[in-house]
Amino acid sequence: MMEQDFRARRRSERAARPKRGDGLEPILRELDSLIGLDPVKDEIFRIVDFARVVALKKERDLKISNLTFHMVFTGPPGTGKTTVARFVGRLLYELKLLRKDKLIEVDRSQLVGTHLGDTARIVHDKVKDALDGVLFVDEAYTLAGGGGEMAKTDPYGQEAIDTLLKLMEDYRDRLVCIFAGYDTKMRWFVESNPGLKSRISRTIEFPSYSGAELFAIFESLISKNGFTLASDARDEAQKIVDDLAQNADENFGNAREVRQFFEALQPIQAERIAESLDDLDDISELSDEELMRIEVDDIRYYADHL
Repeated sequence: MMEQDFRARRRSERAARPKRGDGLEPILRELDSLIGLDPVKDEIFRIVDFARVVALKKERDLKISNLTFHMVFTGPPGTGKTTVARFVGRLLYELKLLRKDKLIEVDRSQLVGTHLGDTARIVHDKVKDALDGVLFVDEAYTLAGGGGEMAKTDPYGQEAIDTLLKLMEDYRDRLVCIFAGYDTKMRWFVESNPGLKSRISRTIEFPSYSGAELFAIFESLISKNGFTLASDARDEAQKIVDDLAQNADENFGNAREVRQFFEALQPIQAERIAESLDDLDDISELSDEELMRIEVDDIRYYADHL
């Protein structure tokens, strides 16, 4: 009787555990809640639709051609490429097309050795770490010395590319590679490598954020970190963010620039509050709201000094 109760309890516990696939819709909602990136979201949703059909065919042991989900993300820095790559890994895991929900992020410095032959070993090790998940190669064009024909002058980078291409083929069912970088340089990089071009299933372009989207990101940072903005401070902050967007060039950091703005405000606000503490008879006179509020003087100090 006790053994039957134990078995029944174990069956009940197994039934109550979250199953792979149950988390697909929450992940899609989380992705959809990201600020901006509408064309990127549309493309990811198309990939998910395709992946769901592939997963269903696999479950039914139906014939599937040699498909891969390797892709290229192009766009300026700070536009969410790494964040979206993590979503891709999570979604493919939920669909049972990857065995693990993990992403290994690397750049040239983590793939290239100091002498010929060493690079192949390093790339093998990184791919081994990423197996059954996603390998995210940031600024991938630097492996070709900047892209295109320059690869011929960079034997170490070329060794990394050649090794990676072979491993992408060897582990086509266990690895998704996402290569990321600036638009022009990544197009050059892919076009100059026939082996890479033949293995890439799609390219997703990440647009720069608009001024309104950047300010929405700033406000989300304020809120998530427990701060509030005084109304006049909000107006001044919006002017700064709009100015950042209007003067953006190809090296503009987008969301990174906004995060740096937010992080720079914190010590400025803290210094203002610290200077007022000596004037208080009782520190309890300083309310929680005052302690977490960014004032217009904080924004103006940033504008004048940083």
